[in-house]
Amino acid sequence: MNDKKFVIEQYDTSKTYFQQKKFDCGNKIINKFVHSSLKKQISQHFSQAYVLLDTGNSECFSAFYTLASFKLSAPELDKLSQGSLPRDIPCVRLVMLGVDKSLQGQGIGKKMMSDALHRVHRASKEIGIYGLYLDADLDAIAFYLLLGFIRLDEGSQNDIAKMFLSIQTIKALLG
Repeated sequence: MNDKKFVIEQYDTSKTYFQQKKFDCGNKIINKFVHSSLKKQISQHFSQAYVLLDTGNSECFSAFYTLASFKLSAPELDKLSQGSLPRDIPCVRLVMLGVDKSLQGQGIGKKMMSDALHRVHRASKEIGIYGLYLDADLDAIAFYLLLGFIRLDEGSQNDIAKMFLSIQTIKALLG
């Protein structure tokens, strides 16, 4: 991340973020979400967001991710099961993750994921969480596989991949 200064903070719906309306990660769906839906989603408590601000550039909105509570059904995790599972599996869902195009390839995505994994791990000490679930775009599958995620579906879909990282793996990654 060069010598730039960044800070990750919880999204504050009462705050106006510099350049949020111009955020561009190269994904139209994520961009539209940031520009027009993020604030509403957070204010209605559907998810929680964390933003990366570039403190060397007027605290510019540079990256973000959102987390939400989620549940998977036991059959969705058959691939990972080492015994019987309850019908509903509590987990956290990484709903969206985006890094501005100007910062891609600099390790920002990994920094954001590290922050998310720490938050999921801390939450798992308070409530039951079996792991972290996400739907990955084709362009992001390799990134998540490198982080240790396992693909739950057969890979026949052309648009998304259902992926999962167990809390045991998260704990091991965080040491």
